[in-house]
Amino acid sequence: MIDIPPRIALGALVLSLPLLFSCRGREVPAPDYLGQIPPADTAEIFAPGVVSVEGRYEYGLSISPSFDEVFFTASDPGDGLMRIVKEDGRWLEPELADLRREGAWEFEAFFSPVGERVFFTSTVDEASRIFFSEKEGEGWSTGRLLDSPINDRNVFWSSLSGAGTIFYTDIENRRILKSEYVDGGYPEMQDPEIPGSHPYVSLDENFILFNRSGEFGRGDIFVVFKEADGSWGVPVNLGEKINTAFSETCPSLSPDERYIFFSRYNELENKSNIYWVPAQIIEDARGAFLPEEG
Repeated sequence: MIDIPPRIALGALVLSLPLLFSCRGREVPAPDYLGQIPPADTAEIFAPGVVSVEGRYEYGLSISPSFDEVFFTASDPGDGLMRIVKEDGRWLEPELADLRREGAWEFEAFFSPVGERVFFTSTVDEASRIFFSEKEGEGWSTGRLLDSPINDRNVFWSSLSGAGTIFYTDIENRRILKSEYVDGGYPEMQDPEIPGSHPYVSLDENFILFNRSGEFGRGDIFVVFKEADGSWGVPVNLGEKINTAFSETCPSLSPDERYIFFSRYNELENKSNIYWVPAQIIEDARGAFLPEEG
């Protein structure tokens, strides 16, 4: 079992089956953010000593919609994709996920909106590709390569909207791409013309979090909002409540969309910890977003 510190103790195949992307009509569990007390206003380190461990890189945190499972990536030192599960009301120790069952390098796993699938990145012949696994009892099926043009290039970091649209990163061009879920698969790629990486889309697909160079540091967290005509507006820097002179990257949202998780590279040797901050800063940025008048 995880020994929660006292300060936080209170708290390649085409998809053949229909994806259950809608969250409507299902029971919403009580939030449990790995036993932590949520931050009040400013960013705080997430799960120190459990997820955020001094002297290594941590990034890409995802909490299941049922609040009983967590994925994150740990490296240097670390073996990649880690999994933490909640059993009988208590969180167990982090373990290597090994979703492909072959000891391959895996990283950046994100749940589908109802948690029936997890999409993650792994290497194939030294190229980054997107895989998926399906929920099987208390575990996951062996990861399979997503049979889609998405994987015709080096890609990583795949987040999903409530409709099943995947937003991901084209590594070579450091651009955000998307693919809509059509007839059981992802047949086409689209370019929303958002320069940056590590996109995390809201369930209603009305905004995207991502990182790129900014006014605070080498990497800042931005948000871009969807306009009335369906296009994407001008990216807005989320400001000093999340961004610092250090690099901030890899944003994601809690399943209730109340908190942003992200990596901050503020350790020696430029290593990172995972932090979290209230998502109210997104609404604050929306107030500063002024679409161009036609």
